[in-house]
Amino acid sequence: MKISVNLKIMVLLTALLAVGALIFWYKFIFRTNEEIIAKTAEDAVYTLEIIRNSIRYSMMSNHSEVVQNILESTPASGLHTAIRVIDHKGNIKFSSDKNDLGKAIPSNSMICKECHNIDSKVILKNTGRNYFFTDSESSGHALKAFIPVKNEPACSSAACHVHPPEATINGIIEAGFPMAQLDKKFRDKNLDVFILGIVFLALIAATLYVLMLKLVIKPVILISEGIRMITRGYYGHPIDVRMEDEIGALGQAYNDMTKELKAGKNELEEKTRALSEIMEQKSLEIRKTQKQYMYTEKLASLGRMAASVAHELNSPLTGIIVFARLLLKRVPPDNKADQDDLKVIVEQAEKCSNIIAVLLGYSRTIPSDNLAMDVNSAIENALNILKNQSKFYNVAVERQLDTILPRIHGDQSQIEQVFINLLINASDAMNNKGKIFIRTRSFTEDTNEYVEIEFTDTGPGIPIDYLEKIFEPFYTTKPEGKGTGLGLAVSKGIVQNAGGRIFVKSKAGEGASFFIHLPISNTKLQTEE
Repeated sequence: MKISVNLKIMVLLTALLAVGALIFWYKFIFRTNEEIIAKTAEDAVYTLEIIRNSIRYSMMSNHSEVVQNILESTPASGLHTAIRVIDHKGNIKFSSDKNDLGKAIPSNSMICKECHNIDSKVILKNTGRNYFFTDSESSGHALKAFIPVKNEPACSSAACHVHPPEATINGIIEAGFPMAQLDKKFRDKNLDVFILGIVFLALIAATLYVLMLKLVIKPVILISEGIRMITRGYYGHPIDVRMEDEIGALGQAYNDMTKELKAGKNELEEKTRALSEIMEQKSLEIRKTQKQYMYTEKLASLGRMAASVAHELNSPLTGIIVFARLLLKRVPPDNKADQDDLKVIVEQAEKCSNIIAVLLGYSRTIPSDNLAMDVNSAIENALNILKNQSKFYNVAVERQLDTILPRIHGDQSQIEQVFINLLINASDAMNNKGKIFIRTRSFTEDTNEYVEIEFTDTGPGIPIDYLEKIFEPFYTTKPEGKGTGLGLAVSKGIVQNAGGRIFVKSKAGEGASFFIHLPISNTKLQTEE
């Protein structure tokens, strides 16, 4: 069974209030009652002292009748019962009630016990508390007060006195004081205090409950509800706790926590969304890369097949050239038209044969030995391969080649492949219409000699954001299906393998310039992009 914090606190506070009320009741009621009783006893003893002083002279003069008359003149009332004078033997000598005269009090009465010790020597044992309480069916609850009649020198020396001088007291004056009215007042007062205490406890409990409800329970309920909202994933539920205490600090801490959690959730969602977009983009790139790999493999297969076809076509072309020349020798000199036709056949067939020879040389795999090669010759070979393609019909090529350029060590077929890639890219960038400037020169850098090859086109240039990516594999700015993104990446690998470097300079709208630095010796260079 669950017990709420509210109930626990109320039970604890009620218990504390009850304990406090009991302590207050004891301090206020019982102590007050004791003080009233003590005051009543003091008044009773004081009344007896007045009576003792009133009858003292008559007793000293041995005027018994006067003493009796004085006591009879103070009859019993609601304030006290009969007033009696008792000698040391317990005999009632004088009394306001004549019926008590000649009687004796029981030897076991409280008065006897207070005046006599074990050896029956007359002595007042406790003069500070000369009263006791009695309960009887006739008189009810009453306070019995008494004072001693001491044996004074004047009394013991009188001729009528029977007490020896060494006696301490001659007797006792006692009277009973009914406690009925006082008891009724006690009961009424206790009842009033009890009722007021209950009302006070109820008011205190209600006030504490309201304060607890407002200051503790309600804020705790709000915070608990807010925590439940957080567990459900909702962070936009601030609580309104306007108190400048620990509960207020707790509420503010909760609101700050919800703000942080909401901000963290939004940030996490944003990162998740960004990551999802990146993953989707990477997935698209992977699919695109797979297509490009397939396309590259297809191109490689097509290249191998083209090389095979070119090799197979070379034999028939050789036959055509040989037989065309034989026919040209057989045609009479005066048959100018046939000779011209045969010359065209020989010329075109030789052109086809030269193209096939260049293609075979370009596709031929030569071990990457450091063989001496002529850079200018490699450029011319690349141009010969491309000049008869339709995309170069409207492209002007301007050369500025250093004729005394030293030979370098490298794989000429691979270097030609780099030049062909750069030329094709330049033509594509200019939409097959424009101008390509090719320049070669030698230079020295840090005591090392290099050959620089520059390819500059008049195209739109390369945006600055693309300059760092153009040498990455499969990165291309061409429309889909127009390029694989492998040309520059392969070219960069070939140049680096030759110990050189390749980099680009370009501004949007001002064309692009690709530079290749190849070492004249076999010194390797650091790659620059």
